[in-house]
Amino acid sequence: MDSPEYISCTSCSEEITPDSEFCPHCGVLFSEAAKEKCDTHPANLAQGICVICRKLVCEVCGKIVHGRNFCLGHQTVEVRQDWARAFQSTDINDSELVKSLLESNGFKVLVQNFTPMGYAWDGGGDSSISRSTLNKPAKVFVPIPEYIRAEEALKEWKSGEADAGEQESDTSQ
Repeated sequence: MDSPEYISCTSCSEEITPDSEFCPHCGVLFSEAAKEKCDTHPANLAQGICVICRKLVCEVCGKIVHGRNFCLGHQTVEVRQDWARAFQSTDINDSELVKSLLESNGFKVLVQNFTPMGYAWDGGGDSSISRSTLNKPAKVFVPIPEYIRAEEALKEWKSGEADAGEQESDTSQ
C-alpha cells in the first residue's frame, strides 16, 4: 500500500494531502471550500476554519492568532505545534492529577514545566508561589483534535459527575 503524497500548505508550510479542503494546522481554506459561508454569519464568506472546533468563521467571528484561525470561543486556547493546552496550574499536584485523569481516559498527553525547578530562593523553592512568581506553571496539552473531548472530560470531572458514575458502577457490582 502506497503512503499518501503530501504537499505543503501555502499559508503555514505544514504537510497536508493534495485533496484537503482546509489546512488542519492553520485553518486556511483552499479552492472550493473558500466559497463556503460562515457557520455563524451565513451572509458572510468564511475566511477560515477554527483549528479547535472546525467551525467555519468569517472576519466578524474569527480571529487569526499566530497564523492560525480560531473562532471567538477558542481564540484564547494556547496552541503549540499541533497540541492545545487543556490545563495549567502553578500547583504541580493538580497538574499531575489532570494528566493522570486524561491519560486514564485514553487521551495522549504532553506536559510542560513538570520537572522540579531545581533551586530555592528566599524560601520559595519549588512551590505554587515560586512557580507563579517565575511564570512557570505546569501545563497539560492534548492533540488539537482531542481538545474538545478533553475539555468535556475535565468539566465532568470538576463537576463531580465522573465520581458519581464511578460510585454507581461500584455499587452495582
